[in-house]
Amino acid sequence: MTDPRDDLLRALRDAYAMERHAESLLKSQVARSTPDAEINARIEAHLTETQANQESLTSCLERINASDPIPQTVADGLGATIETGNVVQTTDEVVRNLASLYELKQQEIASYTLLIAIAEASGFFETKIVCEAIVLQQTAMADWLLEHLPPATRA
Repeated sequence: MTDPRDDLLRALRDAYAMERHAESLLKSQVARSTPDAEINARIEAHLTETQANQESLTSCLERINASDPIPQTVADGLGATIETGNVVQTTDEVVRNLASLYELKQQEIASYTLLIAIAEASGFFETKIVCEAIVLQQTAMADWLLEHLPPATRA
């Protein structure tokens, strides 16, 4: 039988890695703007939320196990390879990228839902509250993406 605290730490590390991956995708999306200013603004806002989520997860990890290092992920090395500049995406690219972000949001919602249950079962209620706030944010972004995919497809 595994220790609930170890399960929680593993799930938090996975969530942190997932947020790093999301950050990389969002930075790439921001670097290649869309013709739609509303989409650009929402993606940039979600990038800021994603970076704040990483900080929240880091705090949770440190609170549970102060000696546990913050995980380093493949995404750490991706920052240097992301193109900068104002390159505008084609409509097909916009739709594909929004659909990919939607899929990622669904994965994140599922992961955070499990993380909430693990945190509650482990007795780490502050971590549970942090993850509940993040899952609400992820759900809001997924809903926004789902609402904006059809118009982007028709454009």
